[in-house]
Amino acid sequence: MGAAPQSALASLQALARDPSRAARDARARGQKVVGTRCMFVPEELVSAAGMLPFPLYGTPEPVGPADSYFQSCTCEFVRNVFDQALAGRLEFLDGLALANTCDVIRRLTDIWRKYLPRVPVSLLVNPQKLMDERNRDYYLAELRRFRGELEALSGQRITDARLQEAIAQHNRTRELLRELYTLRRAEHPPLTGAEALDVCQAVSCLPRDQANPLLERLFAELAARQVTPRTGPRVLVTGSILDHPALLRMIEEEGGQVVADDLCTTTRTFWQRIEPDADPLVAIWRHQNRRPLCACMHPTEARFDYLRELVETFRVQAVIYFNLKYCHPFLYEAPLYKAALTERGVPTMVLEVGHDQSGHGQLRTRIQAFLEMLEL
Repeated sequence: MGAAPQSALASLQALARDPSRAARDARARGQKVVGTRCMFVPEELVSAAGMLPFPLYGTPEPVGPADSYFQSCTCEFVRNVFDQALAGRLEFLDGLALANTCDVIRRLTDIWRKYLPRVPVSLLVNPQKLMDERNRDYYLAELRRFRGELEALSGQRITDARLQEAIAQHNRTRELLRELYTLRRAEHPPLTGAEALDVCQAVSCLPRDQANPLLERLFAELAARQVTPRTGPRVLVTGSILDHPALLRMIEEEGGQVVADDLCTTTRTFWQRIEPDADPLVAIWRHQNRRPLCACMHPTEARFDYLRELVETFRVQAVIYFNLKYCHPFLYEAPLYKAALTERGVPTMVLEVGHDQSGHGQLRTRIQAFLEMLEL
């Protein structure tokens, strides 16, 4: 008898540890791969061009040669990604699509074009102030330009029909992930925070016609899963990019329950679906203009309203804010949010973390003390 098929969760966790496998599989099928970074890159346009949108994630390795190209006080995550590119570990990319978020991403665009010209870079210059109808004409013009660059790269026209189909597929993924997160509202969630991050990252790397069936299988597995009751405080994790479950696992090992997260690798990408419109570019503009924000965008008040919604929805008892070292937009935001959440009776702790996972011993001690304080 052959070996039993791998569970959906195990398959997704394995892919989360080696996401490049999805990109190489796509290339083996003859499909082009476009690396993306930031939720404000509309992946539906990439899919509609017949290419795979592939979010770039970092590795726990310390920064190496990239330090010769970037200042030492810039984002470790971006330097880590550039290290991967310099080492030839992103050789499967046919293009790179970035969004106008922070200064370091804009600098990455310039450096990539100069030193890695084989892979063309598109920078979607989205407005910094969102939730404002006055940015419509400008934003739509940027989306049309981006569509033209993708058509040139792929050699395929992005028709309205193909774009509508891509939007429907991506919306289905959003619906499934939001349904998955609904399970985390339970008194004893069937999925840990570390597992949820793995699932979200793996799904983001797959073509949607592969990701959606895997998620549907996962629901069946979780329905039959034996859940161990836990009584620790219900924690929400937020902050800058988090692309490895080590810190979430640490919270859970110390007795906390990570029942929600507000990250650009999780809820910010799927919390709202794209509402249909006769013009699919208008639908994308409206979605991008109204979706949950990150610290790089305005208005800050809208982001806090979204965060407060998560706290209430998941019955959160405490918030842990992980700020990636040198991620200045989130660094500036953190004390404001800590004060606002504390004022509303939600204990909040801010931790600066290294992308290379250095200093985890000290972080564990602080997390342990914070969780113990909550139980007093």
